[in-house]
Order: sequence, then structure tokens, then C-alpha cells
Amino acid sequence: MIVTIRGLARGFCVLAGMVLLGCAHPPPPAPSSSPGPLATQIETLLMQGERWLTRGDVARAGDAYETARQTAESLDDVKGLIGALNGLGQVVLRRGPTSQAVSLHGRAVALAQQLGEPSLLLESLIALGAAEHRSGRVQEAERLYRQALEIAQHRKDRSAEAVLLNNLGLARQARGEDEQAEQLFQQAMALNQAAGNVELEASNHVNLGLLAEARQQYDVAEGEYERALDLDKAAERRSEIAADLLRLGGITDRRGISDRALAYFERAYRSYLAQGDVTHAILALTHAVECAGKSGLVEEVARLKKELNGLKSSPAGR
Repeated sequence: MIVTIRGLARGFCVLAGMVLLGCAHPPPPAPSSSPGPLATQIETLLMQGERWLTRGDVARAGDAYETARQTAESLDDVKGLIGALNGLGQVVLRRGPTSQAVSLHGRAVALAQQLGEPSLLLESLIALGAAEHRSGRVQEAERLYRQALEIAQHRKDRSAEAVLLNNLGLARQARGEDEQAEQLFQQAMALNQAAGNVELEASNHVNLGLLAEARQQYDVAEGEYERALDLDKAAERRSEIAADLLRLGGITDRRGISDRALAYFERAYRSYLAQGDVTHAILALTHAVECAGKSGLVEEVARLKKELNGLKSSPAGR
């Protein structure tokens, strides 16, 4: 699981009104240093976008970020624009087209460099690295992660450092360097545990589980996925909870424990369906049908197949 950081530092520029000179009137008051209503709206929209993304509602997140982008550009609010571009990039990544995400995050990096704002540059570099990583350009992603890591360590930003160590671990794993990848995941997890950052720690457990699963250490992988599920539940990360349940179904199925796998797959199905993610709901329910068949549960197979067929024939499932 590639991790990004949202909202590391988001300040907002305020437009000062033009001063009209007139000898019959006293001088205008000094411009206020507090954000104006539109600048405050941008901040609110960015927070809404983050909240919708956390809940797995990509469409609403995209609407919030796009409105923030338009408002920021109308105000020439560079800091707000950087936040909106990074948010839109993450929305695009959730939908699939990585080239557009690279473009959005690349623009955010360029603006942050022009602005000379280290915290915004750090956030943007991490996001661009993640987009490059998802695009398969692992070497370029690693270069960006290392550039960002220098900034994070200089600023003593432990949360960002943990994100970058995690993502560097994924880059090493992609190159077949599993031992180094595991060490980096462990280092990232130690920082997140010290900071009490349960969301990022959950991602570390997922990556350690995936690494163990690739090594066919299925019992270790199951333990990591269970810990990730506990943490994601504590943080109420709904999309990640469903994904954790799906992983647990897969790993228990590989271990030959079909009844437990069936329970996990059905729970994943219910979670995805409640979130409106029909594609993943169909996937989880398909696995549940297969596990019920392996366990010889004829009535369960019939019940689950009926639900699956109904879901596939629904407008959202076509």
C-alpha cells in the first residue's frame, strides 16, 4: 500500500483590496491578516475532500477538490491551489489514470518550489512519488521519495519520514530486495507507533502482510492483516476495513480454512456494498460463493448466488 500525506501544511493567501485615494476621506484601514470568506471556503473544501476520500466517496471528494481548485485560481491563492491539485491527483489515482495524476502532482511540486514552502513541497513530492510509483516508474518514484526524505528529516517531521520509509520499502520490494523492504517497513512502523498514528501503522502492517504472503508465510500474513483491520476500525477507515477483510478472506482461503474465509469474504461484501462500491462487492461475494462450495454448504451457495446474480443484474453492477 503506497501512502501519501494530505494536509501537512495548508495556509491560504488573502487578496488585499485596491486602495482608492481621495483627499476627502480618511485612509482605509490596514488589510486584515485573517483569511477572507473565499479563502476560508477553500480550506473547508480541502478538509471535506480529505474526509470524503477517507470514507471512500471518490466522487464527492473530486467535487470538493475541483471547487477548491477553481476558487484558489480565481484568488491567485497558490497555497490553496497546491492543496487542491494534490487532492485531485489522489482522486484520479483512485479512478485509475495515473498519467493525469502525475501531471497534477507535478504541477503542485513546481508551484511549491516557486513558493519556497518546504511543507507544501514535501507533501507534493510524496504525492508525485506515489503517482510515479503507481505508473510503474519505480526508479523515478524512489528518487522523489529520497528528495522528500531529506526535507522530512531536516524538518524533523516524523510522520512524513514514516510515510517515505514505507514507500521506499515498496520500491525496494519491487526490485526484489525483500529484506531491505522489511527493514524499511519496520522502521516506518516504529515511528508511527511512537507518534500514535494508527492509520499509517495500519498501512505498514498491510505491507508486511503482503511481503509475508509473497514468501508463503501465510500465518504471519494473517496476523499482520488482522492487526491492520483492528487499527483501521479504530480509525474508522471504511474503504480500508473492507480491503482488510478481503485480504483476510484470501489468506485464510489459501490456508485451507474455508469456513473462516467465507465469513471474511461475506463481511467484506457487506462493507463494500454499504459503501456503494459494487465492483468490489461483486468480487468479495464471488469469493464467498466459491468458499461456500468448498465447504459443501449447499444452502449457503444458493443464498449467496442469488444475491450475486441480483447484484450483477442491478444498474450499478452491469
